[in-house]
Amino acid sequence: MRIRSRIAVVGGVPVVVAAVIAVAGGLLLARSERVYESAVLAGSVYRDVLAATAARIDYLQVAPADRASRANRFETMSDSAAAELRQLGKTGSADPHRAEVERATAVLARYVDQMRSFIQVTAANDSAVADMGRHAATLMTLTDRARERQHAANVDSLGSLTEADRRLRDSRDVVDGAHELREAMLDLQRAEAQHVAALGFGMGLFGNGRPLTRADFRIAIDRLTATADRLQAALGRTDPLVDRYPAKQAAARYAATVADLQAAVAELRGAQAERDVALSRFEATAQAVAGLGSSNAEGRTTSVPLGEQMLAEQVVRTLPVVRALVLTGTLNHQPDVTFLSSLLPSLRLPLEGLYSVQARAAAAQQALEAAQRAGAEAASAIEALTARILMVKATGYTAIQDEVVQLIAYAIQANDTEQETQNVAVVALRLGRRAGDAVAVRDAEEADRIVADASTLLETVRGLPMSPLLQDDVLSAIRNWRESLRRTAEGLRRLNELLIAMDRDAGALVETARQLDETFRNEAARIGELLTRILIIGATIGLLLAGGAAVVVARSISRPVLRLQRQMTSLAEDPLAGPIDGTRRQDEFGAMARAAAFFIREIGLREQAARQAKDRADRALEDLRRTQADLIQAEKMASLGGLVAGVAHEINTPLGNALMGATHLQDRLTVLARQAGGGNLRRSDFAEFQETADEIARLLVLNLQQACELVQSFKQVAADQTSGEERLFLLKPYLEDLATSLSPSWRRAGHSLRVECPETIEIDGYPGVLAQILTNLVMNSITHAYREGQQGRLLITATAQGPDMVTLVYSDDGRGIAPADLGRVFDPFFTTRRGAGSTGLGLHIVYNLVVNRLGGKVAVDSFPDSGVRFTIRFPRRFATDNMASVAAVPSPQEP
Repeated sequence: MRIRSRIAVVGGVPVVVAAVIAVAGGLLLARSERVYESAVLAGSVYRDVLAATAARIDYLQVAPADRASRANRFETMSDSAAAELRQLGKTGSADPHRAEVERATAVLARYVDQMRSFIQVTAANDSAVADMGRHAATLMTLTDRARERQHAANVDSLGSLTEADRRLRDSRDVVDGAHELREAMLDLQRAEAQHVAALGFGMGLFGNGRPLTRADFRIAIDRLTATADRLQAALGRTDPLVDRYPAKQAAARYAATVADLQAAVAELRGAQAERDVALSRFEATAQAVAGLGSSNAEGRTTSVPLGEQMLAEQVVRTLPVVRALVLTGTLNHQPDVTFLSSLLPSLRLPLEGLYSVQARAAAAQQALEAAQRAGAEAASAIEALTARILMVKATGYTAIQDEVVQLIAYAIQANDTEQETQNVAVVALRLGRRAGDAVAVRDAEEADRIVADASTLLETVRGLPMSPLLQDDVLSAIRNWRESLRRTAEGLRRLNELLIAMDRDAGALVETARQLDETFRNEAARIGELLTRILIIGATIGLLLAGGAAVVVARSISRPVLRLQRQMTSLAEDPLAGPIDGTRRQDEFGAMARAAAFFIREIGLREQAARQAKDRADRALEDLRRTQADLIQAEKMASLGGLVAGVAHEINTPLGNALMGATHLQDRLTVLARQAGGGNLRRSDFAEFQETADEIARLLVLNLQQACELVQSFKQVAADQTSGEERLFLLKPYLEDLATSLSPSWRRAGHSLRVECPETIEIDGYPGVLAQILTNLVMNSITHAYREGQQGRLLITATAQGPDMVTLVYSDDGRGIAPADLGRVFDPFFTTRRGAGSTGLGLHIVYNLVVNRLGGKVAVDSFPDSGVRFTIRFPRRFATDNMASVAAVPSPQEP
């Protein structure tokens, strides 16, 4: 039997069992489907009723403008629930529960009718609330108008109060100015009295004991005139008939009298001084005449007759009386006192002087008295003017004070009225917010309390002192708002009743739908459990039958497969182990055996071809390595050959100079020998020859030493490069020798090479390797870094990095390396000038020598047109006993 037939037997048994199970399950599923359809309808009714209830709740919570959509949704959900209930009643599976379905249908119809009534009542309430809003807006407008009117009245009152305050201040300025003018006048009077009193006591004192000066009078006069100016200005602001109070003129008049008084006092003081001088002269003359041999007034001693002397003695006795009369100004009223003096010729002239100064003093005294009288009159005028001003303006000041008090009282009352009007608006707003909150929560009792508070607000408005027409409008708005709120409260009660009934019906509907849904779902679950038991039993029987058949068929299939597996494993280890069994069978196993035999044969053939290809690849790799080694050796020899050619060129110069000097010396020796043989050799010729020979000998030594140094440098470098032996050497001298040996190359190209290295760095390694590395780097710069004719600067820098490491940096200032080529410069055979003969092995050799021979690391940095820099780090000693330090060599990029 073929494998497919065996498999068909194994698969047919479960199919038959499954067919039986399917027939039984189909019958049960038909029943379950009808029950499940009823459960779905009951669940839909449950969800639609919940959705309709949610729409009814949203209907209350949204704004009136958005309620139409909620009402439509309620109608949609309730219609859907009614249709589902009708469809549920028509299904056969709902026959045992038909009474519950009919009861739910009736409750749903009543619920819909209640919702329609609820919508009507809500619409009426919305209308009442809208009316409340309009009336509240009207009330706010009216209260704002009343407040604005009262505010305007307050502003007018404030303007009047401001004007009255200004007039009050002006009146106070007038009164204060009159007092200040009187005080300034009195101060000036006191100063005049002190000034006049100073004539008798010798010095006038100011208020603080300081002597009076003209500046003191100037200050007092300025104060008087400034006070008069301020008073006159204040009078001009308060009295249109300001000319009745000439304060400035009175002050100017009094100031003029003070000036006259000062002039009179000055004149009188001058006359008194002159009087004192004349009196002293008279007394001195009289005493001089009465004293014999005494000096006269001019200081001369004269001889006076005895009669005159005796007469003079009598005059001397009257001198105190004369002084008293002179000081009192009555000398001319007592001629008998001066009679004796008039008899003496020498006293006549002094006596006439006394009479003259007495007349002048009398005139000055009269002028002073006239000035005092004028000053008294001017002061009296100021006193009368200030008294009249104080009498008139003090009365007006009191009247203005009373007016200000009245205006302040009116302003306080007006402000209270405005505040009360504002309070009406505030209370109205609070009532509006309370009403809105009550409507939002459907609190009818709170709405009734707000209606009562609105009545209180009505009484408050009636008591306000405001415009009657405006007051009537405010009262009407409050009454209308209160009536709208009352209607809203009634609607809220009706709404609450409807909500209670609707909640009850909604609860009944939801509970009925839930019970129906649970009933139908439980029945569907029982049918499902029965179907599950049938499936489990049938599946168990089918699995047992199918398992037995599968075991029998599997054994008939697995044995040939295992045998084929063992033979395939043996052939995999040894393709010549023998042929595969079963190739002659006509079933699937025979086809598999023939395919395996073909596969094994093909594998053998391909393995043989792979081995031949591997041999060819190994031979090609060996050829490639040998060719690479030859190329590297050729590169080294080419470098060494270039070095030899350059050194030969450098040596040719000193050798040519030496040869030229030796030839010249030989010619001079020939000439000298000829002269000596002919007896013509002179001392001067020999001396000249000696000087020439010394110079030529010096040049020969110098050029031969230079050639020897070049040969020695080249010998050392060439020996190191070719031998590859390890030795101990100082780095700086070796680098300088290397630079010298390379000088033909970089000098011929027009470049310069500089070495910077400490004297103390010592290397225990391979100098030939180091020479090969630097030679390749220098030749690489000469070949690639510069354009034809461009001069460059090459630099070799060496530094010690601790006791064991050396850092060698080679750099040039050429064109640099392109960023795209920077990562490939150490690759073998990579070059940008292959057409010019470059092999691309120079930097590859540098990398291999640094890593493999020096045990170091190399890195390259370059930027276009900024040159290139090779950084090489390697240990001072590279041997097998320091491999740990060699492995730890840091990369040149590491700090």
